Amino acid sequence: MIIDAAAAVRVTANANWIDYLIIGIYFVVTLGIGFTLRRRMKSSSDFLLSGRSLPSWVTGLAFVGANLGALEILGMGANAAQYGFMQAHFYWIGAIPAMIFVAIFMMPFYYGSKAHSVPGFLKMRYNEATRGFNALSFAVLTLLTSGINMYAAALVFNVLLGWSLNTCIWLAALFIMVYILLGGLTSSIINETLQFFLIVAGLLPLTIIGLTSVGGWDGLKARIANPQFFHLWANTATNNNPFGVNFIGIILGLGFVLSFGYWCTDFLVVQRALAAEDEAAAERTPLIAAFPKLFFPFLAIIPGLVFISVMPGLGHGGGFENSYNMAIPFAMAHYFPNGLLGLGLTALLASFIRGRTQCSIFGMDLLVQKASNKAV
Repeated sequence: MIIDAAAAVRVTANANWIDYLIIGIYFVVTLGIGFTLRRRMKSSSDFLLSGRSLPSWVTGLAFVGANLGALEILGMGANAAQYGFMQAHFYWIGAIPAMIFVAIFMMPFYYGSKAHSVPGFLKMRYNEATRGFNALSFAVLTLLTSGINMYAAALVFNVLLGWSLNTCIWLAALFIMVYILLGGLTSSIINETLQFFLIVAGLLPLTIIGLTSVGGWDGLKARIANPQFFHLWANTATNNNPFGVNFIGIILGLGFVLSFGYWCTDFLVVQRALAAEDEAAAERTPLIAAFPKLFFPFLAIIPGLVFISVMPGLGHGGGFENSYNMAIPFAMAHYFPNGLLGLGLTALLASFIRGRTQCSIFGMDLLVQKASNKAV
């Protein structure tokens, strides 16, 4: 019966003109940033590294903002609805230690090498074959994750607003191409800083309103009635926990292998630190980013828990619109009035667009590296 009921679930966002106006303003401001910065793009260093001129607070917020894509916003809310607060391990174990490590140990190597990117550093440190292998593998990853972002964005706006899937995909792709070609990495970083504040502005009211509506933390625990959903380490001596993973897997698998592999080598996030004005600013960049990262579990996880408490059938019945992936979008449609709904949808849109930006910048870096090799 639960599955049958869930299959009929469909939450629709009752957006009006003010919500569309807010989304429109976001598009205009983002493109305006690209046009404004167009005159500053005079070399490949300006395009790919912002001329190494940005202050650490900007690169720091962009560093964490670069990570806030569809996989982060939709995925963390979805996993919270499915597994509970243990999802916070992806932040506190799977991000913070590695961010500190890359700041202290890796950035002096990256920034001091004067390389344009991680693949460029690998070429200097090893050889062209190593750079080529890294570039190829990351290109495949980037194309796949960008496709996920594009498709997820189209599905969310199709389900909530009735927009055409193809229209969403092509509009977003064209939008990204224009502002990246105009302003390069500087445009991307400034927009990611803006997107960071937009995402916070969209998720913080959702957390507050949702938690208040269910009677606070105690009311949320009473509604879900699963104590394991509210513990980080309970039953991790065995696999008898919502994750189905013991503490060794969490600490070594997530906290060491996955997190250090991502935060220390990922083109997208490292590139933001390389755009800092000097080596000290580059080293501060991941440390500055670590502070907001500490608090993001409360913004991304609690809304997922709140909505699964009011729609326990979510995740059953199949289909994207009835899956855990829709926990955050459904919560926005359920709780937000007009105006705030537009802000929330813009925050989602910003997170999706962030995921596609990396593909454009990485593609430009490959072209620059290829041209450099020919020149040599």
